[in-house]
Amino acid sequence: MSKIVFKKDIAVWLKEFNKEMSLSKIEKVVDIFFQEVATALVCGDRVELRGLGSMVVKKRTARVAKNPRTNQKIEVGNKGSLCFRPSKELIKKFNKVSS
Repeated sequence: MSKIVFKKDIAVWLKEFNKEMSLSKIEKVVDIFFQEVATALVCGDRVELRGLGSMVVKKRTARVAKNPRTNQKIEVGNKGSLCFRPSKELIKKFNKVSS
């Protein structure tokens, strides 16, 4: 069964490598990291984390869609879609574990 990893878990893992830092300071660093990644994506920047992958927000233009249940036409406004592309290293690691 797979496990859900939370920010707190990441902070605890980092604490193992940084015994001199308090857990609260490490949690703050993790929070700042995720805030900066989110800010970069909102600003339209590409975020690339070597060994993990890259994230970018792709903009989707407004369009007219159809509700399949009622066949009613609906206008869908502009919106962004977060896209994640895993790195080659992550894909190799994943394929070794899953096979």
